[in-house]
Amino acid sequence: MSLPNNGWKNKSGTAKRSCSPCGSWKDHWVSKTKQSWPTPCSAGGCVGTASVGAHVFNSNVTGERIVPLCYSCNGIDSEFSIKGGVHLAHAVEC
Repeated sequence: MSLPNNGWKNKSGTAKRSCSPCGSWKDHWVSKTKQSWPTPCSAGGCVGTASVGAHVFNSNVTGERIVPLCYSCNGIDSEFSIKGGVHLAHAVEC
């Protein structure tokens, strides 16, 4: 299933959620996508360094996802796009 690049929003109130078996949402993303953690932030137009596994959602996609974002983009309140080719992991708590 191909996910849209546009229309993503940060999910608020997720800072205290944990993924105990993985250790962090960053590690969860690596485990679920089988990819190496990327250096660049996944938000379109951003050149920052990806530092957190951020909870995001899209009204056209069922469920929350985890995506590598920089601290700044993890605080965006409005919709944003995700760069092409970025893998998103299901945000199912472990």
